[in-house]
Amino acid sequence: MDPHDAHRRFERLLADALLSKDPVEALDGAADAGEILEALGIVRSAIDPDGLRLTGLLVAKLRFERLLRASPEAGKRFEADPREFTRAFRRYHAEVPPTTAEPREEKRLFEAWTETSPS
Repeated sequence: MDPHDAHRRFERLLADALLSKDPVEALDGAADAGEILEALGIVRSAIDPDGLRLTGLLVAKLRFERLLRASPEAGKRFEADPREFTRAFRRYHAEVPPTTAEPREEKRLFEAWTETSPS
């Protein structure tokens, strides 16, 4: 495997894992993870499970904060029914890749997802 291709595939694999409910389980369950890690000279045991899970939580927290900062509507939905909004946000987070660090763009992504996603 070409090292550049392996690196791109590893980044995608890691990004997908960080968006999942359990990043460690997602990484361990990825069909080609072993091949990619081997090509990059990474030993799976070198990836700290707690660090990976914490990183996944931080990614979700930052997206959540960006959304609430930019969208008063999302904030009202969260205040009205935190459980329902949290379920919706988790689905959004799993289905829509984080492509921005800008709150207004996160709001736009969430609103577009909301329009096409079943309740």
